[in-house]
Amino acid sequence: MGIIHSLSPDLINQIAAGEVIESTHSILKELIENSIDAGASKIEIATESAGLGRILVSDDGHGITKEDLPLAIKRYATSKIQNFHDLEHLFTFGFRGEALASIASVARLVIESGTEGNRTANRVVVEEGKIVSEEEIPFFQGTKIEIKDLFYNTPVRRKFLKTESGEEKKNRTRVQTMALGEPNISFRYVQNGKEVFFVQKEEPLERVLSIYGENLRDHLLPVNTSRNGMTLRGFISHPDFYKSSRTGQFFFVNNRSVELKFSAQILKRCYGELLPSGAFPYAFLFFDLPFEFVDVNVHPQKKEVRFLSEETVTGILFQGITEVLRTSTPVEFLEMRRRLSMPIPYDNERNKSQFSGESSPSLGDFGGTQTEGSPLLGPSHIEGRPGFSLEGIGAGTNLHLLGENRSKHHLFVPKKHFGVIFETFILAEAEDGLYIIDQHTAHERIRYEEVLRDLKSKAYKSQSLLTPIRLELTKEEAEEMIAEKQRFSELGITLEPFSGGTILIREVPSYIDPGKETETILDLWERFRSKDPEEKELYDEMAKCVACRSAIKKGDQVSDPIIGELLQRLSYCENPSLCPHGRPTLIKLTRKDLETMFHRI
Repeated sequence: MGIIHSLSPDLINQIAAGEVIESTHSILKELIENSIDAGASKIEIATESAGLGRILVSDDGHGITKEDLPLAIKRYATSKIQNFHDLEHLFTFGFRGEALASIASVARLVIESGTEGNRTANRVVVEEGKIVSEEEIPFFQGTKIEIKDLFYNTPVRRKFLKTESGEEKKNRTRVQTMALGEPNISFRYVQNGKEVFFVQKEEPLERVLSIYGENLRDHLLPVNTSRNGMTLRGFISHPDFYKSSRTGQFFFVNNRSVELKFSAQILKRCYGELLPSGAFPYAFLFFDLPFEFVDVNVHPQKKEVRFLSEETVTGILFQGITEVLRTSTPVEFLEMRRRLSMPIPYDNERNKSQFSGESSPSLGDFGGTQTEGSPLLGPSHIEGRPGFSLEGIGAGTNLHLLGENRSKHHLFVPKKHFGVIFETFILAEAEDGLYIIDQHTAHERIRYEEVLRDLKSKAYKSQSLLTPIRLELTKEEAEEMIAEKQRFSELGITLEPFSGGTILIREVPSYIDPGKETETILDLWERFRSKDPEEKELYDEMAKCVACRSAIKKGDQVSDPIIGELLQRLSYCENPSLCPHGRPTLIKLTRKDLETMFHRI
């Protein structure tokens, strides 16, 4: 007797359900896509017990006729394709004909639907994949699908789900992502009787802001480019606004949310050194491609798609982003950042020219303590090019905060510098060789140690704001952020819930640069979400956030006096050779190295 046998239809449907239905959010995705395909202008979703108890999705779309209702729950029955040509020119979201049949095999299902031109709507009840009752009901336009007792007959599937709160979070994320791709549709989502999400029909930019917060409004750059009949549109964030994870990046192909394996690499390549290490820009990007160019039939849950030419898609993505970054507002012109002190002043009577060799005011005149007697700037000329003598300059206006440890680090004691090359690298001379210093990572190290010292010694003050700063988040995000209120308080930041997804920042510490409060606090919160730092690491995370946000960037134009100030502060750092993230701040070429390269020895 043979051992191969045909599976029963019920078992086949349950196997299919395992492929199509990953969790409750997978069901929401399938049902919402059906509503979108039905031409809905309004979609309402309700769940109880994270969807395990009940899921209800209703829309005002075309509806399903009485004759088609029994076919809607049959496997491989669909209105969206009839032949292979349709499969290659697919313009709808759903097409497999598996979703409702799969759901009906692992849950109790009720479908109500009404179509235009009828006096009544129709209702069917489905259990174990079979219709157990049919009836006419009062007319309404559209479809309502109710699912109860998910996985009641496959309890092992329930064991693999996350906690109820975890599933609810995934459900909200799913609805928000799908709403992001369909700004012409109104979405309302209710969890356990409480409205957690509502957006009306709106423009694409307003939809992004409605879901992910008004904080993005002044930091998004529009993307709109076309190539070979293909279009890329949407928004990316300015290099000054980013996250510490990729959770702010969304990609859509013909309005379908997808995972693109090459997207992260291309974004990183386009932004390059405009972003610090570990930073990820926001991206809300939509590809409008010819339907025959895309194969969406490569993943059971349609998470991934395949392109006729992946190189063409990566090309338009690279083109669209680089065009925007090149033509957007240039990196701000900096003389310095806060904590690099004030611009070094010159008394016109005492110092008529910064190259004259006459004395300049000491740092002690501006709040610091100057114990070394050399002038602030001294003359130095190399082949006619002016340089700045830095020997003896203090570590900045906050030199007094170093206490008894006011000594230069033996690894890096600069004498003079000769400016910046490639808008990034400072050239400086010390007793032991020539140094090439990355202005960004060097400033990061300085700011990191300054802020960390302030936090550990409680040397900062929290400042009450006359006008609170508003953070506009989703309701879920606001709740999560307020849950971290005590951690923020330990860092001198006072948060207060306001309404919906709005949080007010009432107090900020003095070590956060003015104008950088929103970005710094959101960055810190992202770090809280991605990991759970112990208390001893809390100050370290904050110091890294401030350092990232306030440090001079590649391309920032910095005056010669400030370069001198930066180098001297770096020489007072405990670890001047590495930034807080482990990247090098400087490279040294000894005299012997140079003589060897030029065959002098």
